[in-house]
Amino acid sequence: MSEERIEKVRCLLRKYWLPIVKKKKELFSKIHLSLELQLSVFYCSLMILMGIVIFLPVGYIIYHSELSAMEFSFHYTGQKWTISIVYIYKAAMLLYVAGIFLIVELSAKNIKRISKKMEDIIKQTNRITIHSLEQDRLNVDGIQNELKDIAQTINSMLDRLELSYETQKQFVSDASHELRTPIAVIQGYVNMLDRWGAEDPEVLEESVQAVKGEAQSMQELVEKLLFLSRHDKKTLKLTKRRFNVTKMVQEILKESMLLASERNVEALDMDSVILYGDRQMLKEALRVLLENAIKYTKPGDSIYIGCEKQEGNCILTVADTGMGMTEKDMDHIFQRFYRSDNVRNGNISGHGLGLSIAKLIILKHVGTIDIKSQYTRGTCFKITLPIQTF
Repeated sequence: MSEERIEKVRCLLRKYWLPIVKKKKELFSKIHLSLELQLSVFYCSLMILMGIVIFLPVGYIIYHSELSAMEFSFHYTGQKWTISIVYIYKAAMLLYVAGIFLIVELSAKNIKRISKKMEDIIKQTNRITIHSLEQDRLNVDGIQNELKDIAQTINSMLDRLELSYETQKQFVSDASHELRTPIAVIQGYVNMLDRWGAEDPEVLEESVQAVKGEAQSMQELVEKLLFLSRHDKKTLKLTKRRFNVTKMVQEILKESMLLASERNVEALDMDSVILYGDRQMLKEALRVLLENAIKYTKPGDSIYIGCEKQEGNCILTVADTGMGMTEKDMDHIFQRFYRSDNVRNGNISGHGLGLSIAKLIILKHVGTIDIKSQYTRGTCFKITLPIQTF
């Protein structure tokens, strides 16, 4: 068939057939049949179709052949009984029709029961709101088979939604709490400046330095919150390339020596390792661990940093001989905004987001971060990153 004829056929179909199909869809979309009626009609149609396929050919053969004269004889209670094959066929037809009505009736009852359970599930689901997530769940008692699986799946989804909602509320609450303190400090110093700070050079200098410090703290907190927000929304992207991890560690080591001149900053094994990853992100994660090591140690304590190559992995180590952590702290140390009581009582600054961000960065690189700590004895972080070749 030539291309011109094919195109003519297409034009005819678009002109005549497609409008018919569209009208058919519109007509059927206006007809709303219940599930019970649809399945009942389906079962009834199926049984009638089977009857037509089976009984019509058999009946035609019986009535249009010598089989119509066939009879069966048997003895019962001393008497001889004779029955024609035609009567057997008619009896089978009657039983078949009765079977159709029985099957339709039984299936209708079963469908009605299922429909009732589905209506209950829909009503229970519609009653659930964001404020009732904590206690409202679908009742699975008396539900069987697939409907029970559906109800349990919905309950599991509600559990995940509740966890996500509670996590979000806690996150907002913690962020608000962290921002409240620097805002209050800035407002206090601004009020003091408004009263007499402009005439007193010492008050002016103190206020300016305090406002600058709190503004810097707020900026750091906002940047961390934005990082976590991008991660939660799956928009955090890594710029991966091959780089020398050892050089990066040495840069961090030099920074630590400048920032912690009163601590003994020492290098452990420094193997040459080429890694594929986001250099800036990994440097930030390592810097978080070193800043914590500096923050939670005293003058005279030691800080160790190392880079090793072991069995196809890059092992980055940051250890210190500082205040250490309790077992309770180690269980929660990577949670957002978590700060131990010892840290709070010691008036050590921080937001409790650094380690959670560091862990996210490590996980983004398919790595792991392990921690060993002993209270008053020190802490050791070990980052394990797979050495990938691309």
